[in-house]
Amino acid sequence: MKLSEDSIRQEIKYKVFFIDEPKLYDWLYRHSFFQESYCPRMVNSLYFDTSNYDFASSNMSGESKRIKVRARWYSELDEDFLDGFLSDSKVFNFEVKRKINSLSDKVNIGEIKFDKKDDFSYRVETIQNELSSVCDKYLTLSSLKLLSTVFTNYEREYYELNSDSKIRITIDKNISYCNSKVPSDLMLMAKDFIIVELKFHPELRNKVNKLMKDFPFRQVRSSKFLSSLAQIQRVSY
Repeated sequence: MKLSEDSIRQEIKYKVFFIDEPKLYDWLYRHSFFQESYCPRMVNSLYFDTSNYDFASSNMSGESKRIKVRARWYSELDEDFLDGFLSDSKVFNFEVKRKINSLSDKVNIGEIKFDKKDDFSYRVETIQNELSSVCDKYLTLSSLKLLSTVFTNYEREYYELNSDSKIRITIDKNISYCNSKVPSDLMLMAKDFIIVELKFHPELRNKVNKLMKDFPFRQVRSSKFLSSLAQIQRVSY
């Protein structure tokens, strides 16, 4: 596995508790050179794994090379999650998130479009079947039998450095999840915190170190995929 030079990046994550949110925005607006780059929106994902949860296991064990596979779509902040998932005119992008040690990239391998509203089981099954067809075109994925596992949903804010758009910060709020096997309301996973992600090209590491030296929060390891699987008791995380 070789990461793409066009999309390679390093990610650093921070957990910020609700009580410290003012401190975060004070740093963003008064002590840094970041500016909002995109309107906030909902980020939705349907994650897939093997029947043995091989992707989750490789992540938890810290293997140097690992992947995640998902179908992702975006929605407005006020859109109901389940209604949006089942609606017509919806496009789901198939993404493979690849990671080698601390570096990662994201590869779009296809998409599926719906032109009419479906029921829950039919839509999940159709997305899963289309993903299998797409994976058959890729040597590293063709041997995998992928099954839907869990949905994640969260509100994302986007910021980028004024002088360099390759250094970005996202803020994820109201992080929620639900099992992909049955239709249900979302359940809030992040009850008292938000997740901040710093993303940049690895060549900019020295610049980032100087930029973030006064950032008032500590780096953490965090995975919405694993945390959601743990909530539905598929893995221990």
